[in-house]
Amino acid sequence: MKPHTKNRSRAYYRHQRERVIQRKLKIAKQIGWHARYTGYFAKGKIHCSCWMCSQKTKIDGFPHSQITQLERLNNQLSEHYKEYQD
Repeated sequence: MKPHTKNRSRAYYRHQRERVIQRKLKIAKQIGWHARYTGYFAKGKIHCSCWMCSQKTKIDGFPHSQITQLERLNNQLSEHYKEYQD
């Protein structure tokens, strides 16, 4: 278990781990890839950069928070270039 827990039980962490494993198994089946052990898909993080998780981003697109962050960065760049040109 993690250090500084927020009153969550082991059942909660087990459920989250199984949920992540099932999602990655579904993606792997769509691609046609088979793993002998389902625990292979448990990495302890929900959004990783493995080829299986990146398939979700390619299909569904970036999350709203990342889209907002990219827009802010683009605005900052455009403002910087406007100031530089003036």
